[in-house]
Amino acid sequence: MQETGLSAADIAEISGIAVTLVRRLLRPAGERPAVIHRVTSEAVLGIPLTSAVKRDRLLPGLVGAERAATSLQDLAERGWPTSFLAARLETTPHTLAAIRGRERRRLALALDRKIQRLAALLLASEPADFGIAEYRSRRTRAAALRRRATLAQPMSTALREEPGAVP
Repeated sequence: MQETGLSAADIAEISGIAVTLVRRLLRPAGERPAVIHRVTSEAVLGIPLTSAVKRDRLLPGLVGAERAATSLQDLAERGWPTSFLAARLETTPHTLAAIRGRERRRLALALDRKIQRLAALLLASEPADFGIAEYRSRRTRAAALRRRATLAQPMSTALREEPGAVP
């Protein structure tokens, strides 16, 4: 990437990761981090080598999480449990909950694509078709509807409520 004219700051901007991390990754072999997180590697490897030439058509390694969050919320409202989705997407329920709850602003392009493909498949079917018990679907739907109501509240109202109060 450096040979195509990209600086550490360019790589950081395109990939969505911190410039200090990019600089660490660009160090000589013995000084680089021993372990690189999968999301970081996907973000960097998602940068096309032609980025230096075609700056207006960049394909970043990370994308905004809003579309994935909406898809995950829609799936939950239809009764698809997070644990089932996580197994299908080869990730953790915690990761999906963070995306759905809009705690993450960005996510790996590969995960976003997986979520969109799975959502298209599952929204056209019913959880029972995949062996998910009715009580699990009902519980997932109820939690999703409560979550939607909480997200729809203005932030000032949500902050004024007592901790532990049921909406």
